[in-house]
Amino acid sequence: MSRTRFHKISRETLHDRVYGELRAAIMAGRFAPGERLTVRGIAEELGVSAMPVRAAFTRLVSERIVSQNAAGGIELPEMTRDEYLERFELRALLEGRAAELAAGRADERVVAKLRKLAKALTEASLSGDAHAYVSANKKFKFEIVEAAGSVPLMDLVERLWLQIGPFMHLFQTDVRHQAEIDRHDQVVDAIARGDGKTARLELERDIRDGMDFLIRTTDGS
Repeated sequence: MSRTRFHKISRETLHDRVYGELRAAIMAGRFAPGERLTVRGIAEELGVSAMPVRAAFTRLVSERIVSQNAAGGIELPEMTRDEYLERFELRALLEGRAAELAAGRADERVVAKLRKLAKALTEASLSGDAHAYVSANKKFKFEIVEAAGSVPLMDLVERLWLQIGPFMHLFQTDVRHQAEIDRHDQVVDAIARGDGKTARLELERDIRDGMDFLIRTTDGS
């Protein structure tokens, strides 16, 4: 691989940090659907021994985030079209609700951070930098969920991102058109003026448009 997908980890709280890095990497779309992970490969990328990686794999399997094949290897999930559509629709509903709540709670600091991320998304799209786009998109969406101030909502959204994360990897084929359909600026404007209804509708539209792109990508059209 030309670029590592993780930060090097110190030995402090090693097991939890390896688990956290793997979890974050899955949500960020750094692995493709059906990709096989090996203890040795991940340990080398993270600069750790095999033991904490095995422990992290065990936790991820128990949570049904990854699966273990007959040979004992770890694989990222693959989904049917219907399963994929269902999860994206749930994302739109939950994150739309988060945007609605955030519109009534976000302060100037949060709005400024969202504007910065929205700008980064546009720049990444126009330059064709897929890695930067996927990373900024995750930060943007989770900043909104955090601003909503609901722990149960955050937990549900994280679970969905863990399931859909590998499919976000497909954005890395081409993101140059995303600036034309993204609704990030509209979402931020609505949150800034406290318009929860519009914030919800704009974020739902943004997610569904992204879903349509990924469907076209997987269909090969």
